Amino acid sequence: MDWSKTKTIFIAVFLVLDVFLAVMFFNKYGASRFEVIKETTIEEKLQSDGVEYGNMPSDYGELSIITAKPKIFTENDLLFLTKQNTSIQNEGTELISVLDKPYETNEASREKINSFVKNNVLQGGQYAYWKRNREEQTVIFYQQIEQKKLFENKNGLLVLQLNEEGDIIGYSQTMLSSVEENGNEEAILPAFQALDALYKNGFIQPESEIKNAELGYYTFVQLTESQVLQVLSPTWYFQLEKGNKIEEMYVNAFDGSIYQTQKES
Repeated sequence: MDWSKTKTIFIAVFLVLDVFLAVMFFNKYGASRFEVIKETTIEEKLQSDGVEYGNMPSDYGELSIITAKPKIFTENDLLFLTKQNTSIQNEGTELISVLDKPYETNEASREKINSFVKNNVLQGGQYAYWKRNREEQTVIFYQQIEQKKLFENKNGLLVLQLNEEGDIIGYSQTMLSSVEENGNEEAILPAFQALDALYKNGFIQPESEIKNAELGYYTFVQLTESQVLQVLSPTWYFQLEKGNKIEEMYVNAFDGSIYQTQKES
């Protein structure tokens, strides 16, 4: 047996094996480094920038796009609305009410206002509190579908009118009806993934605060027919505050596209 030749073969085999193991090691090392980079979370990014936020909603799962039309109110809708003078306007799409006497709210307490809406407004349980405008002396509610608000929707809106004491003296109401699912359900973005879309696009400033986060529906398409058909997509709402500036951001819960409004606080 030629031991010199055999020795050379063994050395070559071990050299090839060493090269193979080295390649495997560096591939694994590179992959692990990529995983570390990929695992940098939005929470860590926000913490690094000094951005404050509370508990984020956990409304994960699947939803679908929905369509709806403005409800046309009829005289029958007014039959059970007592102690108020009501009328139907804007081609039947808006209900206007003036109360016989102011409804006391203990200086516009949220509990009293919610109680009024539930017990004195047509299908009041479908509406959820949004905000109070002290300058205009109004309180805004948005209609809900499957317990999710219809953000910035003038056709699913309840506006309570207050007097100087904060008591309710009347309201205007619109409502969406003929709600239907349009297409199959799809997975929605988690709240933090929607925030990551805002962060990557430069909408979340260092040392700011995320004041509110909520999943609802936003009208991205409005089709004109004999009535207005709306196409609403599941959407994340965030309120961002820095200094005296408040930005209200809406992130499509399917594709992460962004819409914003801005105001002074």
